[in-house]
Parts: sequence; structure tokens; C-alpha cells
Amino acid sequence: MPFGLSLRGTAAEIARARNIAEILIRNGLGFLAENVGLTRFLPPWQARKVDADAQARMLSVPQRVRRTLEELGPTYIKLGQILSTRPDLLPPEYIVELSKLLDSSPPAPTAEIVSIIEKELGGPLDRWYASFSPEPIASASIGQVHRARLRDGTDVVVKVQRPGVHATVNADLNLLRTQARFLEARSATLKAYGLTDLVEEFSQALRAELDYTTEARNADRIRATVGDEGVLIPEVYWNLCTRRVLTLSDLKGLKLTEMDRLKARGYDLSSIADRLAKIYLKAVFVHGVFHADPHPANILVCDREIGLVDFGIVGYLTPRVKEDLGDLLFALVQQDAEEMVHVIARMGAMRSSYDRSGLERDIQRLLARYYGASLESLPFAQFLVEVMEIAFRNQTRLPSDLALMARTVVILEGVTRSLDPSFLLTSYLEPFVVQLLKERVSVKRTVLEGIKTLRDLEALLHGLPRRVETLGEQLERGDLTVGVDVRNISQALRKLDNIANRLSFSVVVAALVMGSALLLRAGEATAFTIPFTNIVIPVAQIGFVVAALLGAWLLFSIVRSKGL
Repeated sequence: MPFGLSLRGTAAEIARARNIAEILIRNGLGFLAENVGLTRFLPPWQARKVDADAQARMLSVPQRVRRTLEELGPTYIKLGQILSTRPDLLPPEYIVELSKLLDSSPPAPTAEIVSIIEKELGGPLDRWYASFSPEPIASASIGQVHRARLRDGTDVVVKVQRPGVHATVNADLNLLRTQARFLEARSATLKAYGLTDLVEEFSQALRAELDYTTEARNADRIRATVGDEGVLIPEVYWNLCTRRVLTLSDLKGLKLTEMDRLKARGYDLSSIADRLAKIYLKAVFVHGVFHADPHPANILVCDREIGLVDFGIVGYLTPRVKEDLGDLLFALVQQDAEEMVHVIARMGAMRSSYDRSGLERDIQRLLARYYGASLESLPFAQFLVEVMEIAFRNQTRLPSDLALMARTVVILEGVTRSLDPSFLLTSYLEPFVVQLLKERVSVKRTVLEGIKTLRDLEALLHGLPRRVETLGEQLERGDLTVGVDVRNISQALRKLDNIANRLSFSVVVAALVMGSALLLRAGEATAFTIPFTNIVIPVAQIGFVVAALLGAWLLFSIVRSKGL
């Protein structure tokens, strides 16, 4: 049956599948609706009426995809935004288009928003807020933001999840999982790349954005790392936070989207670009915790400080990942493809079909492209994206936070260029890249790795006598068992079965030949005469003929299966 949904699916899911099919066809992506089996939910008379509109025909495929996601609603808009953070999965033209996705929707009625706040916080609105602005300052597909004032006079912003959005997102995610399973079952390539795993990864990221307590924790963590470096992070009021309501202090400042107002107030835009680059690159390479959505609307200039808002997407680089980055860069400088392959294999999740030689060939071509490049001119983000693309193409999945970091650096470069067209982010990147290389060859790291090796050896030697004793006891009792994991055992059993059949067939042919020969030597006495007739059947000769036919058939089957 095409497409995983059956009649057992809920009416809401079937109606949603029909709606998705109509939107895909209307935006010139009917081939996609057909390939994933969604067209079966359209009645025949309706399917003929749905056609791509004139505007869609004039757009490129990436533009059609962006327009489709915007029409499909909150789940797909968020999915597109998450995909825009994964340049290892999509070509650059799709990343560019998906980065333009605007998450805006008409505001929900104020009465519904107030009802959600009161239900989540467990009391009337005026118990928590002295005033609450009914007009939202921002309205997106998942939530909207209102200004308010606490009873102690503190100005805050309240982010509230829209009514019914959780059920809509869950229904859409169920459909996406069903589509992924359907496609994997019919495409060995998609199965090899783990499409269902990717969808599950995106689902988890989207569910995290639906939980505002996650965003609150992200804000607290970033404030703890960069809050003393001239960066303003909103204060979280935990007593007024739930999964659907988030209350933060209101940062007073101008967004980077308000360029004219910044100039009018006398701000030096090149100085802002300088501070912004230093703040972000230090957060990425030193602290390992960074705000991963540096769009101009999320960055404010608050007098002498830079303010950051919206912490739905935050990246993390562990010390181990930073060490691996240093190893990658060191291998690049040394033009050592084998070492790069080793580092990629260590960092990533390998699949059973992983092709090491293919990965090494792709890395060799990458190194040839960057041959002789200095650290000052190295396009770090582009290099990292190319490494991730090569790894994914060879069925190796690297940590998604690496893609987040690369995307953050690329967006940061665009933002700083918009402030100062002559700004060069590579000159700011160089010290951090050099530091990664220094840490790679530092005496401290060598000593620490030596100590770790000695500890591992000590643990091995400490446990070895007990293991030998246990092995000896098992040998004495006769309890020692050996487990053998045979891969593709079903295929091996089929081949063994074929061999046994051919041997049995050969034995039968040989028996016929031998029996017929013995009968022929016995002479006419072995001929069989049909009773009450004069018809004589030459049994020996017939046996030879049957043996010859069977032998010819056996030989033909062996030749056909290329068994010779």
C-alpha cells in the first residue's frame, strides 16, 4: 500500500495529508506529493482540479520549497528553519532560501492568550502582572510576545504559546515519521542515510522549542558564561515560567534591523560589528556555549552593551569536539588525508555500509582544493561544511552542533558585513583557529593523554588477573562458550542450501548412470515386458537417457549461475 497511513489513521491525519498534497501540487511540487504517496488521499475528481499556480511556475525549486513550508504552517516552518542549520544535508541554494523563512502569523485573540497564562500559572492574570499589554510586539506560528509589568514595577516580556499548536505539531510530526518510514522502505539509499533517524532528530529539536523551560535554561546558561563580557541576557523569572509561558526581563535597546535609528543616535556601526564578532567567536571557541541564531532581529544595541534575545536554538561544543576540530585543522595543515579520515570516524556515527576508501578519496580531493592555504585566508565555516558534506555522503553523521557552529559563523559574517561592508571576519577567526592548533600540539595535552593512557593500562592490568581466573574456572567446569556473530547469515545459508541440493542432484544422476550400466550388462533379462502385450521397455536405455537429461540440466544451471 503506498504511503504509511491506512484507514486506521485518524480522520484529522487523513485530512491533513490531503491538505499537504494540495499545497505541494499548488506550489509546483506535485512530483514530491506523488513520490511520498500523498496523492492517494485526493479524490480523483479533486486531483484533476489541483494544479500549480502561475506564480509557482516562475519560481526555482528551492523557492517553491520555502513557499510551501510557509503555507504548511508552524511545524513545517520550524522544520525548515532547523534544516537551514544543516548545510551538510542540503545544497547551498536550499540553505539560503530556508534561512529566509519568516515565522509570522496573525495574533491570537487576547482572551485566549490570557486564558492560557492563567491556566499555566494557576491564578488570575492580575495576581502575577500589574499590567499586561493586549497588543503583541511579535506574533509567530508557535507563540506570541506581549509586554507586561510585574507587581514590583519591573518591565518584562511574556512569551505565550498559541492555543492548539501542540496538537497540530504532534499530528504533523506523526505524518512526517510515517512518510519517512514509507520512503525508507522503498529506497535503499534513503535507508542507508537513516532518513527516519534524521526526522526523529528534527522532531526532538522541534519539541524542545515547544518547551519554553528549555529556552529559559538556555538563557541562564549563556548568561552564566558571557554575562560579564558586556553582553546583556534577559533575566528569567522562573516563578512565571512553564512549558507554555515564558517571562523574561525586557531589554531596552535598538535591534540591528533598525539601522537608520542606530545611525541617527550616533552609534558607530563598525565598532558594533567588531564587538559582535569578538563576543560570538569567544562564546563559540572559548566557552563552547553560543547563541546559534544571530539574526539582526535577535541582537540589540543597549547603550554600551550588546543584548541577545530568543534562545530557542543554542549550540554546544564540548572540549572533546574542540580537540577534534584542532585535529582536523592540524591534518589540513599537514595535508594528511588518513589522519582526517581517522578524526572524522572518531567524531561521527558510522553506518555498517561505511566506505573508508571512498571517504579517503573525497578527503584527498578536499585537501587538494585547500593546498597551500594559510590560516589567515582559510574560510573556516566553508571548510567545516565541506567536511560535513563529505562525511554525510559517505554515510557518516557528524555531531549536529558542528553544523550549528558553521551556520552561526556564516550568519555572523553576513550580519557584520551589513554593519560594515569592509569587515573581514577571517581576521577575527584566525587567533581562535591558531589557538586550536596550539592546543593540538601542546605539551599539556600530550602529558594529559599520556596520563590517561597510563590510567587505562592500570585499570586493564588491575582487572586482568580476575578475568584470567574466571576464564580458568569456566574451562574447568566446561562452561566456556564462544559466540560467533555471522553477518549476512541468511545469505550464507541459502548458498549452503544450493550446494546441498546440487550435491544431492549429482548423486541421483550418478546412481541412474550406475544402475543403468548394471542393468545393461545383465542383458535382455532386465528388459521389462508389459503384461498381456508384446511391448518391451528397455529400462537400462531409458535410465541412461534420463541421466543424460538431468546431467545436462545440472550443467546448464551451474553455467547460468556463473558457478564455473
